[in-house]
Amino acid sequence: MNRKGISPVIAVVLLVAVAISLGMLVTSWITHLYYDISGGESACAINTNYVIDSAQWNQTTKSLGYNSTLLIKITNKGKLKLYGFGVEMLNGTRIVEFEANIVDQGGISSTNKLEREHSVYLLVNMTNSTLNYPAFGRSLLTADEVLVKVTNDACPAISAITNSVS
Repeated sequence: MNRKGISPVIAVVLLVAVAISLGMLVTSWITHLYYDISGGESACAINTNYVIDSAQWNQTTKSLGYNSTLLIKITNKGKLKLYGFGVEMLNGTRIVEFEANIVDQGGISSTNKLEREHSVYLLVNMTNSTLNYPAFGRSLLTADEVLVKVTNDACPAISAITNSVS
């Protein structure tokens, strides 16, 4: 019988290839497992970044039916496309949340998301008496410091904050 086996060099190359393939499969599996357990928060947090360029008090007309409004310009600086903006305000004595359905999003929605390096203006009506904060907008004029926080539905873990309201 004249039997030949594979050469030792080819055997080593095959063993290394199998080991690398198994390592890649295990790494991929662990990554997906971690992502599923964490709810995907780490991936969205890495890819989400947006800034409040400006927050201007009473920058609207009476023709829209609002007396006290806040116009907020935000710019998406991250890779994740954003939508569903909400606004949270603190005037020193009270915190008020304005949910996405209360804020005019400038055409941004879950089907028309804010792209990277694009900006949008959010318009917040702060005189809506049916929402139990009819005087909140007027209190912005007398507060020493006002914090404006903008949240989003694409990655709720990340928000943008400013204390510069003009």
